[in-house]
Amino acid sequence: MEHLLKNAKLLPIINWSYTFFGAHLQRVPKEWEYPKERHTAFEMIYILSGTERIECDPYSYTLNKGDFAIISPGTFHHVQAISELTYFCFHFDLDEPIFEEQLIANSKIVYHDGESINNKISSDMKDMITLIHGNQEGQYRFEEKMKIQIILSNILLALYQHVSIPTKPGNISNMQFAKIIRVHIKKTMHQRLSQAISNPGLGLDDTEIISTICQQLNLSIGYASRIFKTYYGASPKAYLSDIKQELAQQLLIKPQFNIKQISEMLGYNNPGNFSRQFKIWTGDSPKEYRRRKVSHFVDQKLFSENFSMYMKNNSNDKNRENDFWKK
Repeated sequence: MEHLLKNAKLLPIINWSYTFFGAHLQRVPKEWEYPKERHTAFEMIYILSGTERIECDPYSYTLNKGDFAIISPGTFHHVQAISELTYFCFHFDLDEPIFEEQLIANSKIVYHDGESINNKISSDMKDMITLIHGNQEGQYRFEEKMKIQIILSNILLALYQHVSIPTKPGNISNMQFAKIIRVHIKKTMHQRLSQAISNPGLGLDDTEIISTICQQLNLSIGYASRIFKTYYGASPKAYLSDIKQELAQQLLIKPQFNIKQISEMLGYNNPGNFSRQFKIWTGDSPKEYRRRKVSHFVDQKLFSENFSMYMKNNSNDKNRENDFWKK
């Protein structure tokens, strides 16, 4: 049948994990500050009025009206209002390794008003802020959520077009090496998971993943671990565990996979070992987590269409839910 499509022009397959969270608009008094912290995703801060200082050891930056900052995952930072301040902030994550690596390794932290990219970014930021002002109840409809996603896509595209081509590994600093190791761990984990979904016999091997990444970057495992821990305060294996937790949580809300399949895909030969590790991560067993997340009738209906043991004929929704999870 392939000959029937031999002249077809194709678009790429796109399967990104796209996350937007923590967005808020706030006015704060002079000397307001937020304690030193770091995040697992990118943070973007836009200044509407006033002056803010961001400290990313050992550097310090000052932001005024129209300036914005992008803080990479895992970067310790401390913010303070130098004068009365109004700012807009959000976090985002996108599993597109080329863009992520460029943004982490090559872009600067602060972009000042008047730079070429700021006109575009400022317009998008104002559009997003308008959605906040137009929704006082905090209950956003599908239409509004789609608008937020479109605006964020415009921002990410502008950033991608602005950042430079990644520096060659031989010319980069230890800090950039640490950032690139982080990107490669996340990228490799997602690639291996995709392979494991297609071929259940393949699981995620933590040691092999880190070893392969070090070989690609021409680094010893010991040296890579030292520089990674210097800048992120944890080993590459600990960060890999964080990514594995995120993947486990994503898979558990997908009805097409049972817990045994998920444990195998994540490299656990014994589902009991996976359950114990998941409880360490989250405080819940995989079953408890899945049950808590599948809390609405629409989600239960989705599960009923994928699991034949779900009792569809029970008219009491609560009894249906309880009976399903017991089985």
